[in-house]
Amino acid sequence: MDSPLDPLEHVADLFTRILLERQAQEAREPVVRPQDPDVLRSLLEIALPEEGQDLETVGQRLSQLVKYTPSTASGAFFNQLFGGREPAALLGETVAAALNNSMYTYKVGGAQVLVELELIREMGQRVGFEDADGVFTPGGSLSNLVGMLLARDRARPQSRTEGLRGPSLRVYTSNQSHYSVTKAISMLSIGSDHLVRVDVDARGRMDCAALREAVRGDLAAGYQPMMVNATAGTTVLGAFDPLDEIADVCEEFGLWMHVDGAYGGSAVLDPGQAHLLSGCGRADSVAWDAHKLMGAQLSCSVILVRERGLLAQSLDENASYLFQGDDSTLNPGTRSIQCGRRNDALKLWTLWQALGHRGLAERLARFRRLALCAAQIVRDAPDLELVRDPEFINVCFAVEGVSAEELCQQLTERGLAMVGYALVDGRAVVRLVLVNGQATDEDLRALMDRLKEVAAELRLATAGRLGVVF
Repeated sequence: MDSPLDPLEHVADLFTRILLERQAQEAREPVVRPQDPDVLRSLLEIALPEEGQDLETVGQRLSQLVKYTPSTASGAFFNQLFGGREPAALLGETVAAALNNSMYTYKVGGAQVLVELELIREMGQRVGFEDADGVFTPGGSLSNLVGMLLARDRARPQSRTEGLRGPSLRVYTSNQSHYSVTKAISMLSIGSDHLVRVDVDARGRMDCAALREAVRGDLAAGYQPMMVNATAGTTVLGAFDPLDEIADVCEEFGLWMHVDGAYGGSAVLDPGQAHLLSGCGRADSVAWDAHKLMGAQLSCSVILVRERGLLAQSLDENASYLFQGDDSTLNPGTRSIQCGRRNDALKLWTLWQALGHRGLAERLARFRRLALCAAQIVRDAPDLELVRDPEFINVCFAVEGVSAEELCQQLTERGLAMVGYALVDGRAVVRLVLVNGQATDEDLRALMDRLKEVAAELRLATAGRLGVVF
């Protein structure tokens, strides 16, 4: 069907309609019930057509696709380390997509490059880097990869041209760190066998005595220690490694210190939680995801480096057809692992403009309050067990007589909530993460009530199968 609207007006109209339909769906159906993939293939027009379709038809097909897509923005989403929908960030993301600038040069990015530089400056100062270098990346995994790359190039300056030679390099990380660290060490040809997983204390934080012992042992065995990856906010317990103590070890042995703050880096925005990253300014590099706690749309991550010039030293290549004029500072492509690079900075800038420093601090403080509230609800319930006091905004608990996996699955299948589970001390527990900006106190209390009701039903069903009489 032809539309009398200008194509861009038509796209804007379709986007508005689809977005408002989604908002209405989330209000009546906070959780999209999972469907079998084969059922969805039969319901949706996913196959690519021989002939092109008009925008209205494409919009209709897209609307149906959205209808069956899991909701990450409703107040019932507690499943991942992101959630909600911040209008100002959505505005920036939408405009960035419409502008379609590649962020490798000032020539093509223009004012957008200045936005990225301002965010790098501000975020660098927040973690304690007086004059930070940095660049936006497609996600925390890539930020961690770049941090390890810089560490490798400092330990083996010739590796960029000659490859790895000499004694095996060693990287140290806690046994609770993110799996992207294993990916990075493999991709850089250091080898996952040379990733030393250091024990943690009862709170899930790296044991620095064990770290120092591991480094000394490797030196005695003829290895070359290269880097320590410190985690600021582990994915399950939300634990923060003791950064100052790790920095002492790194300085003692001349190691690169990288902080994986993809999750917990945003804690520096809240004066009440900034102490969790005490010592971060002594690190050499920091990864920080704004699409997690800050609420920017996926994906939005930065790699921050304390010493200027190291990113370009490891990543810049001669491309005279691309880098033409302008100071290299204005050409982020000289510091990026990518060539073509989407504008991930704008959505964070519009979000920060809308909330300001104070609003972001209040956002982080509210998440912490919700976590403490959830922990207290667990403590007060006789059939729930809090497995750790929350270090940050993760709340992990067990439910008496009920499998955490089955409970979380039932909550989703019944359309009540999306919540995940994880292993703590070798057993599966419910992992509740309070990072959804749309979730209210009422949403949290409703979730816990529904969770306890479903758990009670599952216990009764299990008792019935076993022939237990109450």
